[in-house]
Amino acid sequence: MRSTCRKCHGTKTVVKDPCNVCEGRGTTVQRKKVTVPVPAGVEDGQTVRMSLPNKKELFIKFKVARSNYFRRDGADIHTDVAISLSQALLGGTIKVKGLYEDLVVKIAPGTSSHAKIRLEGKGIKRVSSYGYGDHLITIKIKIPQKLSQKQKALITAFAELETDTPGTVEGVVLTNEGKIATTGDDYVYQIRAVLNPVDSDVESSKKKNA
Repeated sequence: MRSTCRKCHGTKTVVKDPCNVCEGRGTTVQRKKVTVPVPAGVEDGQTVRMSLPNKKELFIKFKVARSNYFRRDGADIHTDVAISLSQALLGGTIKVKGLYEDLVVKIAPGTSSHAKIRLEGKGIKRVSSYGYGDHLITIKIKIPQKLSQKQKALITAFAELETDTPGTVEGVVLTNEGKIATTGDDYVYQIRAVLNPVDSDVESSKKKNA
């Protein structure tokens, strides 16, 4: 019968005075902290291979935390930005938080809600190819919940001049001569007088004769 030597375990060498730590094996199992380089643009669940001494390798699986501000789609990122009603109508600029720096974004006049603005090259670095993704901004118009008397008068005067209203506007009626406000607000009359002084003089004379 043939069997492996119980002392040398087939290595053909016997350690007479074995080490108490490795018990003569020559190696020990130890815990060691290593610094792992995180590649730019790494995605959630992606595994990266790292070389170690003695021709060993370490496989690291990354778990990327979610952001409360950015939404990721591959190398592209998405954010929502709220603008005022006047910015949506007249245009302007707004400062947006970016990945690497704050960005000043141009708002075009007549911007609709949920319109998207694409900033090329402002996204995440692509891991498997060259370049960067894009930063897509979704515009959301913030409608004021409360209006002052003057603000309401301005909107009412605008409603009188609007020609494509789908339905009716509260406080504005359609007559044979056009739309007219029924609130009787002095501010509305003053705005109307500035926009159309001829009709204002006629309406003022009618009030005096009445």
